[in-house]
Amino acid sequence: MNKHLLIFSFLILMILPSEIFGQRWKLLRYEASAGLGVVNFFGDIGGTADVNNMAGFKDIQLQYSRLSVFLGATYRIREDMNVKMNLIYGSTRGDDVDSRNNDRNFAFTSTIFEPSFQFEYYVIPESKAFASSATFNRRGMLNDFAHISLYGFAGIGGIFSNPKPDKDYVAVFDDNFSKFGICFPLGIGLKFTVSTQWSLGFEFGRRFTLTDYIDGYTTVFSKHKDTYYIGALSAIYKIRSDRNGMPTFKRSYR
Repeated sequence: MNKHLLIFSFLILMILPSEIFGQRWKLLRYEASAGLGVVNFFGDIGGTADVNNMAGFKDIQLQYSRLSVFLGATYRIREDMNVKMNLIYGSTRGDDVDSRNNDRNFAFTSTIFEPSFQFEYYVIPESKAFASSATFNRRGMLNDFAHISLYGFAGIGGIFSNPKPDKDYVAVFDDNFSKFGICFPLGIGLKFTVSTQWSLGFEFGRRFTLTDYIDGYTTVFSKHKDTYYIGALSAIYKIRSDRNGMPTFKRSYR
């Protein structure tokens, strides 16, 4: 066989899989996710005794972290861009013990509910750039998903809280304030692909808010609004799309 024909045939074999499978993400544009997380709150109650709190990171008090649960629904706009809706329910706690206000002896607990939307941009997309580096799954089908993907996210949402006072805070607690606020999620996420339709996810993000009443307490000396961190693990299921781009749970034909 002619040498040039061999080279041409090799290039075709390299290019065709990339063209055929490079758009595979369009067949799996929808995701459903559920998971567990940990909430850590930063407000007017609690925190570190150190005035230099390293942009809030020293205020993290693991003993006051509380669990959260969440559901998510994701739509892939492009191979490297998603939009996601979150429904997060959890609780949080703050305590003046060992803080700058240790002598004040305030403490609180609160339930929180956050409906939010976030935009995700993938620095390392799930689909591999070249089909030649893809692998075959157990059914002998080409799997062009990277094992690990990385993305950053930012968004907007609401925060509903219901704080309850504890310790000396009970004597001065006033329930006459709005329980709703606006929040702005910002963070990073990782995905580990288990199969074509299943992934494991991890997200860590900070919620900047426009409310100072998640703990039910504010003063004229408050310089910043309340914030909270959420770290979460999730199971993610990719939902197939039909020919019209709509989600479907029907088994596809081989």
